This record gives sequence, C-alpha cells and structure tokens, in this order.
Amino acid sequence: MLTRTQQFHSKASPQLQNNRGFCFQDCVSLLQHLRDHKDLNFGTALHSLFVKTALDKDVFVQNNMIRFYGDIGQVQNAHKLFDEIPQPSLVSWTSLISCYVHVGKHEMGLSLFRGLCRSGMCPNDFCSASILHMYADCGDIENSRKVFDGVCFGERCEALWNTLLNAYVEESDVKGSLKLFREMGHSVVSRNHFTYTIIVKLCADVLDVELGRSVHGQTVKIGIENDVVVGGALIDCYVKLQFLDDARKVFQILDEKDNVAICALLAGFNHIGKSKEGLALYVDFLGEGNKPDPFTFATVVSLCSNMETELSGIQIHCGVIKLGFKMDSYLGSAFINMYGNLGMISDAYKCFLDICNKNEICVNVMINSLIFNSDDLKALELFCGMREVGIAQRSSSISYALRACGNLFMLKEGRSFHSYMIKNPLEDDCRLGVENALLEMYVRCRAIDDAKLILERMPIQNEFSWTTIISGYGESGHFVEALGIFRDMLRYSKPSQFTLISVIQACAEIKALDVGKQAQSYIIKVGFEHHPFVGSALINMYAVFKHETLNALQVFLSMKEKDLVSWSVMLTAWVQTGYHEEALKHFAEFQTAHIFQVDESILSSCISAASGLAALDIGKCFHSWVIKVGLEVDLHVASSITDMYCKCGNIKDACKFFNTISDHNLVTWTAMIYGYAYHGLGREAIDLFNKAKEAGLEPDGVTFTGVLAACSHAGLVEEGCEYFRYMRSKYNSEVTINHYACMVDLLGRAAKLEEAEALIKEAPFQSKSLLWKTFLGACSKHENAEMQDRISNILADIELNEPSTYVLLSNIYASQSMWINCIELRNKMVEGSVAKQPGSSWIQLAGG
Repeated sequence: MLTRTQQFHSKASPQLQNNRGFCFQDCVSLLQHLRDHKDLNFGTALHSLFVKTALDKDVFVQNNMIRFYGDIGQVQNAHKLFDEIPQPSLVSWTSLISCYVHVGKHEMGLSLFRGLCRSGMCPNDFCSASILHMYADCGDIENSRKVFDGVCFGERCEALWNTLLNAYVEESDVKGSLKLFREMGHSVVSRNHFTYTIIVKLCADVLDVELGRSVHGQTVKIGIENDVVVGGALIDCYVKLQFLDDARKVFQILDEKDNVAICALLAGFNHIGKSKEGLALYVDFLGEGNKPDPFTFATVVSLCSNMETELSGIQIHCGVIKLGFKMDSYLGSAFINMYGNLGMISDAYKCFLDICNKNEICVNVMINSLIFNSDDLKALELFCGMREVGIAQRSSSISYALRACGNLFMLKEGRSFHSYMIKNPLEDDCRLGVENALLEMYVRCRAIDDAKLILERMPIQNEFSWTTIISGYGESGHFVEALGIFRDMLRYSKPSQFTLISVIQACAEIKALDVGKQAQSYIIKVGFEHHPFVGSALINMYAVFKHETLNALQVFLSMKEKDLVSWSVMLTAWVQTGYHEEALKHFAEFQTAHIFQVDESILSSCISAASGLAALDIGKCFHSWVIKVGLEVDLHVASSITDMYCKCGNIKDACKFFNTISDHNLVTWTAMIYGYAYHGLGREAIDLFNKAKEAGLEPDGVTFTGVLAACSHAGLVEEGCEYFRYMRSKYNSEVTINHYACMVDLLGRAAKLEEAEALIKEAPFQSKSLLWKTFLGACSKHENAEMQDRISNILADIELNEPSTYVLLSNIYASQSMWINCIELRNKMVEGSVAKQPGSSWIQLAGG
C-alpha cells in the first residue's frame, strides 16, 4: 500500500523527469487531493514542486496553499505565503483571515480584516461571515450584528443570515433569534434547511414545546421535515423535551435514516430508562439495511448498560468485531462502562486491553468501573501506571484515585495525593471536583479535622461539599458539630434532600426534637417534604420520642409516594414506641399497597410486634412467612423469632429454634440469654453466656444486662456481683443505668437493702429515679417502712409531676392498708393536675 506522498511522487515524477511542467488541470487535481487529505508532508512536498515549476506565482495556487496551511493550523506558513504575494486578491485576504479565525486568533483576524478594508477592496460574503463568526464565538453579539448590518441588505448571503442566527441561538436569545428569523423571511434570501436546524436547536435549548411544534409545522409546510439534517434536529428537540413518540414519528418519515438521527433517538430512550424499546428500534434500523458507525454502537452499548441481562451487550460487542471496527478509546469506554455496570469487571478489563490508542478518558472509565465494583486496589494500580505509558494524570484521574483511597481507608496515600495537588496547582474549571474528592477521602478515613480544614480553604463550596462534611461529622458521632455546620451552610448554599437527611439523623441521635421540628419546617418551605427518603428520615426521628408517634404518622400519611423504605420505617416506629397493635394494623394496610413485599426488616418488626402483644399464634404465622421467603438464615430475623417465643412464654420452642441457627452472632446469643433470664432460668442463661464467650464473641452492654437480669430473677447474688465487677473493670464506658437497675433489683430481692442503697448513691448518673423506683419496690416487698417512707419522699421531690411515681406509691400504700397516705397522695394528684395514663390490655382468643 503506497502512502499519499508516494502516490504523489508516482504521479508527479514522470513529468519532472520528462522536463514537462504541470498544466493547470494537473494543479486543480493535486490541490483537490491536498485539501481532502490535509497531509502536512504531502502538502510541503507539493508546495516545493510548485516552487520548482514556478507555479507558486499563480494566484489560484497561492490561495489554495494558504487555505491548506490554515486548515492544518500552520498559520505562520500561510501568512508567510500571503506576504510573498505582490498584490493579494480578495480571495487571498479572505483565505488568510479565515485561517486566523479558524485557529481562534481573533485579534489577528480582525487586524487583517481592517487591512483588507483599508486596501480599498470590499469584503465578500465569506470574509464577512468569518468575521461575524469570530465575534459570535466570543459571545459578542453586538459586534456580530454590526458586521451583519454593515453588509447591504440585498447582498447578505445565506451564510451571513445563518451565522448571526446561530449566534443569537447560542446566547439563548429567544426574542432576538425569532426577530432575525422573521427578517430573513422577508429578505431576498430564502430560509434553507440549515436555518430551520438552527431555530429548532433554539426550541430544544430553551425547552419551549409550543415554539418547537410551531417550527415543526413550518418545516412540514415547506416540505423539508423529512430532510435528514432538519429531521435530526427535530428528533433531538423532541428528545430533550421528552416527547419520545413525536421524535420516533419524525424518525420514521426521514428520507434517509442516518446514524446521527438514530443516535439522538436512542439517547432519548436511554435517558428515560426504556432500554428495551430503544434496542428494538436499533434492530429495526439494522433491518432496513443501515450500517452503524462507532458512535451509534457506543450509544447502543449505553442502552445495554441499563439492562438487567448482559446478553444484548455481548451481541452488540460481537457485531462490532464482525464489522471490523477498531476498539478505539470512545467505543472502548462505552463497553468498559457497560461491562462494569453489569458487574463483569474481567470483561471490562479485556476491552480496556484491546483499545488501540489508550487515552485519559478510557483509563478513567476503567478506573471508575473498578471502583464501582469494589476493586479499589486495582484502580490505584492502574492510576499509578498511567504515567509509565505517557498518559497524563489530570484532575479527573486524581479524583478517582482519592475515592479509591477513601474506600480503602488509605489515609497515608491520600495525603500523598494531597501533597501532589499542592505542588501541581489545578485548573480553575476542575478544582472544585477534585477538592470535593479530597474532602470525601478525609471524611471516609475519619480524619474529620483535616476535612474541615479543606472545606474552610476551598474558594468555592457547593452542596456536595457541605453535605459530605455534615455527614462526616454525623458518622463520627459529632452530631452537635454537624448541626452547627448546617447552620453555616445555610448562609452560603442551598441544601439538598441528602443534606437534610443527615441533619434529621443528627437530631434523632442527640434527641434534639425542637431542632428536628425546625428542620421539618425548612423541608416544607423548600418543597422536600414529599421526597421518600426525607419522609423516612423524619419518621425515624419522631420514632425516637414515644409521644411524637402521631407526628411520625402524619409525615407518613402526607407522603405522595410511599416506597418500601417508608412503609418499613413507619412499621418500625410503631414497634419502637410500643404501639404493637397499630404496627400490625399498619402491616395489614401495607399488604394492599401495589409495592407490597416483605424483607428482613419488615418481618423482624412484625415479629417484634407479636412479641409485644404476647400473641404466639400471630408470631408463628410470621415465622412461617420467614421460612416461606427463605429469611430464617438472616440473624436479625432469627433473633426476633427467638425473642418472640421467649416473650410469648414458649421457652421450649425458643430453645428449639435457637439450636437450628447454624452461625450465631452476638444478637442471637443475647436474645436467648434474655429469654432464659425472664423465665427465671438463671443457670441456663449464665451457661449460654459462657458458651458465647468460648465461641469468641465479645459481649456488649446489652448482653450483660441480660446476664444480670438472669442472676436477679434466679437469686444468683454472688454471680451477679461478680459479673458486675467484671463489667465495670473491663467495659466501664458501656455501663448504663440499666445495669445498675439490675444490680439494685438483685440486691433488693436478696434483702440486701443497705448495699442496694449504697450502690444507688455511688451511681454516676444525674437522674436516678429509675434506681430509686426499683429500690422502693424492694423496700415494699420486705416491709421496711422506715426506708420506704424515706425513698417515697425522695421520689416525690424529684418526680413531682410524673404519673407513674404517684401510681407506684399509691399501690404500695394500698397494699399495706395505709389508706390515709393513699388518699393524701390521690389529693396531691388532683391538686397538681396529674392524670394517670389509661392502661390497656390485649389478649388472644383461641379459635373455635
């Protein structure tokens, strides 16, 4: 295969060897070949030949050589050639001016244009259009219009009209565009298909449906709606307006269905998630004899990325190979992304290796796919290898590397990238994205102070920046600080729904109900109250406060779209606040919803509701449901079932089910320990606790509560005291008031009242009402009147308006026939407007 230069010499050499110069026809043929291929070596060789044969003095040859050098960006050579012309013609001036405009050297182009005007020659249409285009590129619509107005009305060509119209459209100036469009309709120049293509683009850019349909009607009227260029623009317009049916209709009537039109249409189907319909359209396109190009293939591959099966994508890949297309960076990136989305990371990497000319784009897509599939270490290796193969590590690549470091908690490596960024300042247009990636890396690595410092030094922060730091403080347990940063954010940026979710979660963690209600007011103000995730977060926040359950229900009922999460969260809220019957009613309503399905969270909540009601038959029904859907292996569900059988009084079935669990965790062990404890089986609870430790599980505070309760119920005083001492020595930070309450109960049951009171006095809690109430019950049981009166007075002082305290004291007085004390206490309740909350009971009737 001869190169272009060899082909040139094979044609030109015989004439030179025969001492015969080129005729004009030879020049026309070679110059046309030169313009088509834009080969610098070929062009310079041809230019040398023209010099040798004295054809370089011909004006036609000079002008074509100027255009050639301009087209390939060699403006200096073009200008040098222009300067050698004794008397440049209008074409010469125009050719050089267009060269400078083409490479973006507008000032020089404008200077030459002034020189042309001073020479006494009048600029032609092409030259004026170039200058007009130059101003339009700079966004200078005012000077574009001046150039246009400087041309006589009757001498304005199509290029001038369309160039100015396009300038108005690029500025999204609807009024100016339509005014010029009407002016062109009254001129001597007819609107052509380029004119309508430009005005259709305006309709798409400003998303004006009525204007788009009006322009479409005009194209139909003049009979160009089936023109491939106009039709392609109409398809793109309807796609952007999300009128896919109209776009499809335009496509179907096109005289020629080219790849540009099909790509625009397929992109629309991809955008709205109708991949199967788009793929069927592509198959029809092939059936009509059309041949896809690499861009079409890339668009179809994007469709396949959103499909559940990999079969279609593999078939497209086979089609690319069959048609002999090279796996270039553009097409390869599409396949890498598709295979990565489908989890076929090894196939994605094979495509990456097959790419003939790898560049930064395909490398970044491969790195992103590796990160998406949790292969962060491989992603970092690929990033580090970029420099070895001569591919620049730009800002986007660094962002991916920082994300990988964050996922791997590689703080040291992340700091190294940070140092690199300091030594190599980033471009302003991509600085925010990289700084956000750096901020996220520090947050993931729990270096929250470093993250805060990055935020403060960022010249510009966006919603992602603030949300990342707020969620970071929340995940680190600094909830008050997270709320403080949110207040700072409101001065600079508008929060998104994701920001507000982090704020609501922080309010729930620190039980800041007032702040949470303020956040809800703001949510309603900005219109996020109907967002499912925001609604679920609000429900969860209100569920923390038992007296706010109705507010949680109100949020749930106000949600326009209730997803599986919102139903589940509301169900959990009922259970957590003790409204077990309402929880089961809620589940019954959920069964009628079109999105009804059960998962481990929903079934666990339902089983817990049955436990709270001691409804064994209902609990067994849900146990059967668990087996039916195959969730008995879920340890969270398993612990709920164990707890249900225990609370329903069926310790035998609880043990039987517990023993079927193949792989226990701390939650399942603890559930069974609690079951033994509340059935008075202290020895069994302690034996199980020791087995859990032998299995290598580290007990937590909840587990110790169960063990202490077991010791209390079984009267195992020495064992209980020993576990309590062990816990305080090894897990002092986890000791809660509940552990002290268990010990007070244990000592009280054993009539060790002095020791119990001493333990209460040394307890490190500001409020000790729970401990005093527990102790008071022990005093009553052992009929210690002196202690009972003293503790009663303590409780009356610290919980003056607490109904449960009055009820407890009243019952104790009544049980000991102290009726005068009982009457006095009831009178105090009336005087203080203290009302006893009505009790409720729930029984399950046996079926007939």
